Amino acid sequence: MEQAARKAREQALTGLARNALLHWGLEGAPIALHSQSENTVFRVEAGDGAGFALRIHRPGYHDLGELESEHVWTSDLAAMGIAVPNAIDTVDGDAYATVAFPESEETRHVGLVEWIEATRLLDVLKQRDDDAELARCHVELGSIIADFHDVTARWTPPPGFRRHAWDADGLVGEAPFWGRFWEIGGVSDADRARLLAIRNAVMARLSELPRVRDRYGMIHADLNLGNVLRAGERLVVIDFDDAGFGWFGFDLAVALWQQMDVLHERPRFAVARDALFAEYARRRPGSDDVLETVPLFLLMRTLMLLKWIEDRPEVDRAEAIPGFVRIAFGQAEALEI
Repeated sequence: MEQAARKAREQALTGLARNALLHWGLEGAPIALHSQSENTVFRVEAGDGAGFALRIHRPGYHDLGELESEHVWTSDLAAMGIAVPNAIDTVDGDAYATVAFPESEETRHVGLVEWIEATRLLDVLKQRDDDAELARCHVELGSIIADFHDVTARWTPPPGFRRHAWDADGLVGEAPFWGRFWEIGGVSDADRARLLAIRNAVMARLSELPRVRDRYGMIHADLNLGNVLRAGERLVVIDFDDAGFGWFGFDLAVALWQQMDVLHERPRFAVARDALFAEYARRRPGSDDVLETVPLFLLMRTLMLLKWIEDRPEVDRAEAIPGFVRIAFGQAEALEI
């Protein structure tokens, strides 16, 4: 039954993708499902050999104005030297199209960008998983994150720009962007009480962090090894769905968190951290105050994922929640929270 429902959903999304192609003058172009998680991405083959990524955005996360603001920011990033996929406007000159499912009034916002032939840093490590390659990948991450933050520190949002914020309210306020992790099920009342205490302590610490231009601004918020591509000697950054305003240390923490996840037996966290920090500091002298916040944001990332996992049963990771809670408690203890 579940498999049939999944297949029907995939067929509906494929129909919507074919409808969307009309907005770019690509009707009839071959398409293939590339990835399906929270958003759905199809690869589109144009007649001249060009390739595109067509992304169908999930409902309820960003409205059209927020998506258009994302387009403004990535266009400015490209103009300032950050390699990102070039967005393709519709035939009407719009950044996005709002498209209906076949035989339905239900719609989704859809965007189109150029297809980048490259290798994710995550896949580079799968091919050669040793300390030297781990360090190299995190040097590359440190380089691109430093470039991002330098650009952000010089950038001023234009009038009407709207994106969410990974600030104290957005992370641990009454209605956090990823949910109230201190109320998760599947753990004891004592664990929930401890999570609430940690949440309150984190709120106090975040409230003390300054929002100055060299420490806070537009961040990618998901610069992990899967979202940075190695294309020859060039690094390309993809997937700006979580991008919003936040502290620079959050970007660095997200980049490192995968290597800290003991549930996946990654014992070489120090190798990754040292390489990332050294390159970031080399590219952004005087950034010690940013690096000092990373342990706090590593804790925050663990806490956020608790509710993220609970709210997405389709990812089938609920059994990991107790382990993540133990990780969070250890991180909090190390921070004297």
